[in-house]
Amino acid sequence: MSSPATFDAPELSRAYADLRRQEGRPNDEIETPALRSLLPALTGLRVVDLGCGAGQMASWAADQGASAVRAFDASARMIEKARAAAGRPVVEYAVLPIEDIALAPGSADVVMSGLAFHYIQDIEALFSRIHGWLAPGGLLAFSVEHPIMTCAARAWFHDERGERLHWPVDRYLEEGGRTVEWLGTTIERVHRTVSSYARALIGAGFQIVDMREPAPTSDQIERWPALGDHRRRPPFLLMAGRSASTPGTDFQIRTRS
Repeated sequence: MSSPATFDAPELSRAYADLRRQEGRPNDEIETPALRSLLPALTGLRVVDLGCGAGQMASWAADQGASAVRAFDASARMIEKARAAAGRPVVEYAVLPIEDIALAPGSADVVMSGLAFHYIQDIEALFSRIHGWLAPGGLLAFSVEHPIMTCAARAWFHDERGERLHWPVDRYLEEGGRTVEWLGTTIERVHRTVSSYARALIGAGFQIVDMREPAPTSDQIERWPALGDHRRRPPFLLMAGRSASTPGTDFQIRTRS
């Protein structure tokens, strides 16, 4: 999970910590497993985690055998939590906004990002930079809040009994910043359409190899009924793109089938 710099505010940091302790969260049950499924076997690979939050995915990548993991987040509080929980020498954390990261060309095999890119204004420029960081055949895999979520000016419509009727989709084609109240704080997300994410990847030189809109399973809904609403509209969008391979090399990172 990404953290804009506002996560350094003590009130939001505490509220987020409380949220993380809850069971049956969509992030834990839907988004994280889906993002991991987009990634290849990581043994011996160099991994970059953009918007790493408290370091859960970076630590997982190290446990999967990555040879090096560089993890970045704009929030000093989140990086402090990540370092305290790490205990994995291959993971290197840094407090740095995604927009300010500069890596050497070809220095990464896999770049991953969980729920961070909907805070980025210039996604085309970021995808181009990431393409340059990747070795030929390398993989970018990321998740964002689904555009059906980011376009909405409000949440569910309810009937007179308080039952949820439907999720509003409005101004879907009007891209740009949208403010939202979250954990008692106003934050800004950047709304863009599904096709804009896809076109930005292609324009940066990626071949799109996977795209997913994951939903909870029946077993998950039985255990945590609140997840059932996420079968009515997708909460997350995930994409994976492979960088162009250099002629004459057969090195290529593949997602799991």
